Amino acid sequence: MAESDDPATIPLPDRLRRRIEREGPITFAAFMEAALYDPAGGFYGRLPVGEAGDFVTSPHVSPVFGRLVARQVEEFWQLLERPDPFAVVEAGAGDGTLARQVIGALPGPVRAATRYIAVETGSAAREALRAIPVEVVARVEEIDAGAEGCLIANELLDNLPFHRLRGSAEGTIELFVGLDDVGFTLVEAPVSSSSIERLAPSLPPGHGAVVSPAALDFLDRAAGVFRRGYLWIVDYGIADPDAAPAPSVHGYRGHRLEEDVLADPGSRDITTGVDFDALARHAAGRGLTVWGPIAQREALLALGFRELDDAARSEQVEAISDRRGIEALHAYSGRNRATLLLARGGLGDFLVACFGIGVVSPPRAFAGRV
Repeated sequence: MAESDDPATIPLPDRLRRRIEREGPITFAAFMEAALYDPAGGFYGRLPVGEAGDFVTSPHVSPVFGRLVARQVEEFWQLLERPDPFAVVEAGAGDGTLARQVIGALPGPVRAATRYIAVETGSAAREALRAIPVEVVARVEEIDAGAEGCLIANELLDNLPFHRLRGSAEGTIELFVGLDDVGFTLVEAPVSSSSIERLAPSLPPGHGAVVSPAALDFLDRAAGVFRRGYLWIVDYGIADPDAAPAPSVHGYRGHRLEEDVLADPGSRDITTGVDFDALARHAAGRGLTVWGPIAQREALLALGFRELDDAARSEQVEAISDRRGIEALHAYSGRNRATLLLARGGLGDFLVACFGIGVVSPPRAFAGRV
């Protein structure tokens, strides 16, 4: 890096402008990589997730999510014949909210066997994770291969850098990030590499697509951790790739959805729906067993959501009967928040896919759904 581009003194937007001026337009994936993960100015250099941040995820909405994920982890332990040690890898662990929930809800024998490894690239998040009893690494490949266990990734793949493509009369083109008189802008150019071209779907003129080699690479690296194990992936997906001219690419800042993801890079999240069909094809081609995807609603119901809600309702009724109004209100509020995990048009529509490495037995939520 040139001395004039020192991240300690030059803000990220200015460094990106200078890069484009020197090199020409860059891929959207390169822009996104810098905007989200630049060590000095990237969005994930701080803690953006949570009520005080820019958006919330299922564990922040309700601790019921973590309790049900703990049940899924326990089932994986059972299916793997109770290994000890049992590796539980959480990729994109953020501030540790889900890790705390899962570890706190695991039954004693599972917890005693568990080696919980939190994978997180953000420096602020890694610092937060050190306050809880987990191992912390920056990348999946830092974990020794050959483990028996599972990997959990909740809302991670949608934030991995992706390329933006568009169909034209001459064939598929790629959307790069360049500069105009106002600031950053999308510019059309030939597809950046043969590998991107191979991943590109056939696009009618005007129709768009996103492809994420980074997501497929993550799947490979995650599978490489385990001799036997399961990958449990939760994210929001591309609902119908053929239904719209282009998938939605958007950001979140201050709990508001933003359509302009180019202005002021580093200040907002950048995301799009995950192509679960592409993940499944890639996984099957690598010899993994593929289950799903199914809706998060279905997965959580199969893991016992109704049972936990019934228990919470009983606590609420008991508190009302005993005239413990504040406790009754808390129970009622907690149940309402938990139902958001199943909501249609929201978190309940997120997709859950499971991939097996060296195993053929499906988790019960996926039984009969291969």
